[in-house]
Amino acid sequence: MIQDSMATDNHDSNAIAQMKAAILKNLTDRYQGEDEKFMQESSALDPRFRTLQHLGSGEREDVFERIKFKASQMQQQDQDVLPRSPHAADLDDSSASFVPPLKKHALEDLLGSSFSSNQVTGGIQAEIDSYCKETLVSLSACPLKWWRENAGRYPILSSLAKTYLCIPATSVPSERVFSTAGDIVNAQRSLLLPCNVDLLIFLKKNLNIS
Repeated sequence: MIQDSMATDNHDSNAIAQMKAAILKNLTDRYQGEDEKFMQESSALDPRFRTLQHLGSGEREDVFERIKFKASQMQQQDQDVLPRSPHAADLDDSSASFVPPLKKHALEDLLGSSFSSNQVTGGIQAEIDSYCKETLVSLSACPLKWWRENAGRYPILSSLAKTYLCIPATSVPSERVFSTAGDIVNAQRSLLLPCNVDLLIFLKKNLNIS
């Protein structure tokens, strides 16, 4: 998609052609290997771009296979976490951290892991199939809001989507925080306590105090 928009044509001036080539080279060098795969998975989990029109059918299938694998891993990790005992608050720290395992039926002990794995994989595949049939949303829509509204229909995919789509697209906001800290802590205010610096930065960024 970016390669198409950055392609030069006969109507471009020399300066425009050089700028397009520089932008394309920068992006190509920046997003390769695992970074490119991550960007593809993020696009697939964004309801605005889930069709992945810039990829071939085989590449699209590979992207959703990776999503299915990662969602399965996430579900398995969630299932492996033991629930905290309801009476743990009445116990000391050493005893509260231990929760005795539940007794398993013989059939569960023999086939439990493969059966639960097949259930998880089947549930994820069903969600992916339904998600791929969804109507495309407008470019102005918020993907996080869409997932919040549809989390009940896609409980597994919505959890995975939040881990991808919550990542800031640029480092500009964090860099602005450092710039703000540089404006606050100067030679005339070098005795400010760290806690007060934190409070001033927080107020500056959240209350827009000049």
